[in-house]
Amino acid sequence: MTSSWETQVKAQIRRRYAVQAEAAGNGAEKAIEAGYPAELIAGLPPALTASYSGCGYLFDGLNFEGDETVVDLGAGAGLDSFIAAKQLSNGRVVSVDMTYEMLQKVNSQQLSINPLCADIEYLPVLSGCADVVIANASFNLAISKTAAFSEAYRVLKEGGKLVARDLIKTEELPAEVLTDPLSFNTSLGGAL
Repeated sequence: MTSSWETQVKAQIRRRYAVQAEAAGNGAEKAIEAGYPAELIAGLPPALTASYSGCGYLFDGLNFEGDETVVDLGAGAGLDSFIAAKQLSNGRVVSVDMTYEMLQKVNSQQLSINPLCADIEYLPVLSGCADVVIANASFNLAISKTAAFSEAYRVLKEGGKLVARDLIKTEELPAEVLTDPLSFNTSLGGAL
């Protein structure tokens, strides 16, 4: 059962990303600053790059055979889902995000991407279905890190890979940050 605090935090996160989905942002610049190859970003649809708010490029050293199932946790507008799908000849990507407005952008790209509006702490996905789970600045937004990581590992096949980029804290955060729902909305309160 979710608490009213958890419900409030998740509602604020949804509102933040719904607004971001509709805004003309500078996500392409942010993605390049975060390590995405500039030539890759330049060749992508602006609808994917404008709303980018991840922590870095996930695909260095991640090689696909072409028939994998990839689950993208906290997919946002689908930048990483799109990059993965372009590398899969017979595979598929499940893009999970709890913000419907972001998933509308994923859905508009017409690839082998299946958008799923869901919470990464409660994935309505079969156990052992994914070869790869990717998560870019997603776990910091989870209220229960244990639940989110447990779900990520539950959906992975035996021998599957979890590839994540996220905010990491180097020291404990003050209590006023940890108990302020707005701090989660800015990702700070949920840093790992």
